[in-house]
Amino acid sequence: MFIPNHTSFLDIFSMSGFVPRRMKYISKIEILRIPLIGWAMQFAGECEEVLCREGDLGMNSHLIPLHSGHIAIRRMDRRSQMQTFKDAITTLENGNSVVTFAEGTRSKDGKLKKFKKGPFKMSSKAGVRIIPVSICNMYRWMPSSALLPVAFPRQVEIKLHAPVETAGRDEAEVSKEVFGIINRGLPPYQQAAPGAVV
Repeated sequence: MFIPNHTSFLDIFSMSGFVPRRMKYISKIEILRIPLIGWAMQFAGECEEVLCREGDLGMNSHLIPLHSGHIAIRRMDRRSQMQTFKDAITTLENGNSVVTFAEGTRSKDGKLKKFKKGPFKMSSKAGVRIIPVSICNMYRWMPSSALLPVAFPRQVEIKLHAPVETAGRDEAEVSKEVFGIINRGLPPYQQAAPGAVV
């Protein structure tokens, strides 16, 4: 499982373009429908399209298109969250690489924010290692408030850190370790405030 920090829609392009393997994303279903972002995610995963019933996620029952292999979630829907958890574990157990943003959403000020528990429960349950990723300086070029990049991205770094073992370890302990690794890899202006809750 890859866990990057998250400040920009361009994070998905960065991961898809520079990490040398196919990956499946855990993402809000709305993101999969955005043309450029959805295409980048499709490029990173499988290129076929499947149909999923929204009724299966607790919504009105009609068919919606999803890119095969990616895991869609409706954040306000408890049933969707549970299904996402199960799908992610199955995907990981089948030997696939999964990308999830543990902060849950883009950071509004570029600084690393508190992690959600889900990714660490998933990786522990599936028995896989976590690769922390520090995406540096992307915030400058397309912050969460921007609809388009403010300029062509420069001096962007993607740091893939050493894998972190999860087997037999406390999930909160793993989360704290991954948070620290990602944080130390970021430039000072993106690092979490001292004493920030992990």
